[in-house]
Amino acid sequence: MTNIHPLIICGGNGTRLWPMSRTQSPKQFQRIGDENSHTFFQSAVERHCGEGFEPPVIVSSVRHRNTVTSQLREIDSPAQFIYEPMGRNTGPAVLAAALHLYAQNPKALMLVIPADHVIEGDINTTILAMRDAAEAGYVVTFGIKPRYAETGFGYITDGGPIAGFDGLHSVHRFVEKPPLRKAKLLVESEIAYWASGISMFAAATIIEEYQKFDPDSFIAVQQALAHATSNARGTLLNPDHFRHAADLPTEQVVFEKTKKIALAPLHVDWSDVGSWSAMYGISKPNHDGNVLQGDVIAVETKNSMVRSDTRLVSVVGMSDVIIIDTPDALLVTKVGHCQNVKKVANHLKAAHRQEAEKHNGSTAEWGNYKTLVDKNGLNMSSVMFKAGAVLDIDPATLREITVVAGTLMISNGKTQTILTEGERALLDSKVISRLSNRTDEPVEMLIMTQSGDLGLIDSLAVVPAGAAPEPQRPDAPARTLAHETVHNVRPA
Repeated sequence: MTNIHPLIICGGNGTRLWPMSRTQSPKQFQRIGDENSHTFFQSAVERHCGEGFEPPVIVSSVRHRNTVTSQLREIDSPAQFIYEPMGRNTGPAVLAAALHLYAQNPKALMLVIPADHVIEGDINTTILAMRDAAEAGYVVTFGIKPRYAETGFGYITDGGPIAGFDGLHSVHRFVEKPPLRKAKLLVESEIAYWASGISMFAAATIIEEYQKFDPDSFIAVQQALAHATSNARGTLLNPDHFRHAADLPTEQVVFEKTKKIALAPLHVDWSDVGSWSAMYGISKPNHDGNVLQGDVIAVETKNSMVRSDTRLVSVVGMSDVIIIDTPDALLVTKVGHCQNVKKVANHLKAAHRQEAEKHNGSTAEWGNYKTLVDKNGLNMSSVMFKAGAVLDIDPATLREITVVAGTLMISNGKTQTILTEGERALLDSKVISRLSNRTDEPVEMLIMTQSGDLGLIDSLAVVPAGAAPEPQRPDAPARTLAHETVHNVRPA
């Protein structure tokens, strides 16, 4: 029996979970619960491993490359990586992975998995049972029995059993995000399922269907893969070709048109966690119905969710509220109004506020940072750099480091500079600079950039100690690690 390659697509910005989720650190990379819990992405990876499964294929924006590899390292999971130079929806991502896997094995099977859903229950028994159908050429989409009339989900209606494949059904039709009245009718019909976003098929099948229904996008993705840049860290699709692929989901391009579509019901608890109300719903409340995460005190408060990243938050005499406190933004809303949080995130984006793009600071294994100034092309951040940390920084115009405490080594492949307390240096504007803390004490420093970049810490990359910086091609339009958050440390 052919093993299945889980394909985890890490797209999406998760604006309805602002302020936890930001453009540069979206929902899938955030922890589901407290600081000891896995992220949504890590949970998706661990859900489909073991017998019957190959290591996953990860398709992600190149800006999240370090985050992806770091979070996989935390759970000790190998993977293959494909990076998109720009977002083109799920269709081109799925097709790129299919072409990649087909080149390795023309009989490869793929399981497409969203990176930001929460699922509880035995999902893999049903998935593994559908391998025969996928090998026979069916495009299997998995449905969830609806618990209520939800207008924000797509629906699939059951067209009856398919002979020869136990548990497999034909698809009568797809219904995309119906109005409330229609959603209620679908739920009452007993033959409708929520579209889970999970699907399985042979790589050869989806390639063939794409050639049939969207040949232009097929050529664009095929060429983007043929002219991709590959190294030990993964495959970066060629932007000049990839941008010509249609910005459409697989469902719209293939699923709704193909005669090979089939439905397999899943009997699990499923949530796409598309709002803070949904996040509250998947969490385990205390005896007052409260979900309290972080340093929180709740007095005479019921049926509420309060989450604090750093400081003490006290709530008195409240009910049915959601309070999310981050270092640079506070959200207060009522349960039932959480879908409108997206409007706040969109307003911040329109106003070019950094709170829409990234967090004011971050704590990771390598240390932590806090943005002090990010305005009019000037970015200054305070950094605590742990003992043993080794980091690469992308070239930028007028990027300066001042050491406040400790000893820092800076190298650019040709020269080395050692800075101690009160000393400063201007980094090379044309090549990657490596920062190393070779001491047993942390280094405190200020990093200032006057190039107009969105953030300087976001462009740090983690590499094993002793490795040479990844060379920068002279014709490269922009270094692929730009605007990426570092989450790991390597001992020096």
